[in-house]
Amino acid sequence: MLISQLKIFGFRNIETASITTDKRVNVFYGKNGSGKTSILESLFFLSRAKSFRTSKKGELLKDGCSLLAVSADLEQQSKTHKLGIGLEGNGTSKLKLDGEVVTKLSQASILFPTQLITPESFDVFWSSPKARRSFFDFGLFHVEHEFQNDWIAYNKTLKQTNALLRRGGVNQRELLFWYRGLVDLAQKIDDFRELFLDKHFSKAISGLALELESNERTDLLKNLVIRYKKKALEQEVSDEMLLKQIDKDIRYKQVGFGPNRADYLFLKDGEDMSSRLSRGQAKMLFYLLVVAMVNIIKQTTKKNILLLVDDLPSEVDQQTRQTMLEMLLHSQAQIFVTGIENNIAREFMNYTDSVNVFHVEHGTVRQESMEQICP
Repeated sequence: MLISQLKIFGFRNIETASITTDKRVNVFYGKNGSGKTSILESLFFLSRAKSFRTSKKGELLKDGCSLLAVSADLEQQSKTHKLGIGLEGNGTSKLKLDGEVVTKLSQASILFPTQLITPESFDVFWSSPKARRSFFDFGLFHVEHEFQNDWIAYNKTLKQTNALLRRGGVNQRELLFWYRGLVDLAQKIDDFRELFLDKHFSKAISGLALELESNERTDLLKNLVIRYKKKALEQEVSDEMLLKQIDKDIRYKQVGFGPNRADYLFLKDGEDMSSRLSRGQAKMLFYLLVVAMVNIIKQTTKKNILLLVDDLPSEVDQQTRQTMLEMLLHSQAQIFVTGIENNIAREFMNYTDSVNVFHVEHGTVRQESMEQICP
């Protein structure tokens, strides 16, 4: 298991919690507003140093607290680590790995790969190119080590170039220098993304469809083609072409091309299927994509992975719900899942006996006996 122990202090409405999470599935149930989602949020914050619910870090601190802290004992590739993050009321945060202060988030994130599914994930993923790019870039970060360096370099160059465009009055020949660098880095990132689809993701989707061919809900994967849609200049671009692009971008005061504008298309029989999916199909396909991504990282890097599932869908029919449970367990990840009722634990027990269940009430977390829930 990736996480065996989780400690939380001053996070949202959780004053303090020390939780043993040494099972494959860890279920947190309770009424809305009880604090169960905050547990998942604290783990996401530990992994990414940001929240999936707010951009204002100050909102994460419990009322009356000037400090929050989250720490976890984790195992990665047969080694144990202690990862912790603290946030002060003034917005200052500090990340520690095995007692040492970490200055680069990537040093910790590489040990703590975390995927998230929330009720909002489905809508955001299918409506936002940025969300789709982030989803696939998460896999690239863990599988292709050079991708991160090129991505950091590209964004640094893009930021400097946009600053020059906004400043105005800049010499076009000076901009030409920056644009040459942008084109080169953009091509590297586009190549990484296309390679990831061809080498990893397309194969994972096909393999998943074969493994689960007895389940009719996985028909969504059959003949599914994911295509990377570039927003790039030609590969062999001349200075004359770049100067034309610069002239255009000066008017709009920002760079008008690049991997930060790209998208992913989901095609079936040559047609974009995303606009034709029902809400239930969109959720199911998103689950399948997440499972494929988790399995790629697991099989390629041999890392333990954490999958956070907030509010396992209760409005779907029973067959769809059971399929979702099967998908989650097929992911090879450690799973933290929330719901209103403890029957989620019973449902998981139909597939595995490695289940912990916790009742969350008014920010207090209490472990319950599986024998009582599943007599």
